[in-house]
Amino acid sequence: MRWLLGLCLALAALFYLATDPGPALKRPVRLGMADLDRGKALVDALGLHRLREGEARQVALAEADLDRGVNALAARLARGGASARIGSGRLRVEASLPLAAVGRWLNLRLDLVPAGALLVPAGLRIGRLSLPDFLADDILAWVLGRSPFSVELAAARELLGSARLSGQTLVLGFTWRKAAMARVLAGKAGGWADGAAREAYRARLNAVAGREFAVLVGEAFALAKDRSRAGDPVAENRAALAALAEAVMGGRLPGEGGGAPVIRTSGVRLGGRGDLAQHFALSAWLAATGGEGLSDLAGLYKELKDAQGGSGFSFTDLAADRAGSRFGEACTRSPAWAGAFQSRLAGIGKSDRFFPAIGDLPEFMAQAEFQRRFGGVGQPAYQRMEAEIERRIAGLAIYREPSRE
Repeated sequence: MRWLLGLCLALAALFYLATDPGPALKRPVRLGMADLDRGKALVDALGLHRLREGEARQVALAEADLDRGVNALAARLARGGASARIGSGRLRVEASLPLAAVGRWLNLRLDLVPAGALLVPAGLRIGRLSLPDFLADDILAWVLGRSPFSVELAAARELLGSARLSGQTLVLGFTWRKAAMARVLAGKAGGWADGAAREAYRARLNAVAGREFAVLVGEAFALAKDRSRAGDPVAENRAALAALAEAVMGGRLPGEGGGAPVIRTSGVRLGGRGDLAQHFALSAWLAATGGEGLSDLAGLYKELKDAQGGSGFSFTDLAADRAGSRFGEACTRSPAWAGAFQSRLAGIGKSDRFFPAIGDLPEFMAQAEFQRRFGGVGQPAYQRMEAEIERRIAGLAIYREPSRE
């Protein structure tokens, strides 16, 4: 038994050395219009829709692009923070990721240096532990291979042909492989919602009389509650959100083929407006499948573009985006949260259970008026309005912890 006690003590000591009581890096995600435009420009420059099998492309990521990207990724995937720096012939990535179950933090530092056509680990530090290069490579491969994104990572490795540092820039070269991308899309389709499950929700919503979004929500989550008795409540809620988004948008969402007719053509309303139903439903689906941060950014980008020549910037629409994001993230956060949402929403017919009061929020502002009144995204006046929207959403009883009921 002494050897068992010794092993337990050694593991406890290893855990203590590898984790910390707090984050070494605190970086909130703060992306503005210029960042969103830059991201869109990078994607557009690749011309993905024109690529042929075996065709090569290069994308150059400046240090600032890479830094913002890894921080947004850490926030989206693990609610942590990260940074990327290029200097002295190496790329250094640091990250602080919460271990919520044990109240500790994983603080990481990884150095990557050129080796042939690619970059390879040249130092990995986890907490107070420094690992040798050969072990760092094996650990990274083992962790990434077992992550929820292993399919995407395997496809990226197959596409990636080179990675090199040029000054303060990371230059990635890849070769288009249709089969690799097909595997990624197939995996995403399963994650978006099982086809048979989504069909059950389509049928249920198609049978509902009237066009009130709240009534559709009540029907969808009543079905989710019934189906969860023999299934996964998170997966059922995700399928319900997919069908709700389809009902509102009037067409099928990505991730599934087929030529079945749409559920509805138009007319679903939330708060008396069709545009609010679209903002909320699509943001909820995006948050449930791609992360709440991705959904928030998509909504913000659309509003900023409207202010530059469309219908104008609308805090009302932005509130619908944020409320939908919170809704989609919360009702798929865990089995406990998923079940609580089913019980709270099954059979409802009023939107005030999940949608905040928005009638007094400014909207239809052209760019000049938006700048005059709020100074732009991230400025104090904008932040106050943003905080007020978040306060109203957080005040809804539906977001109580399930254990408090």
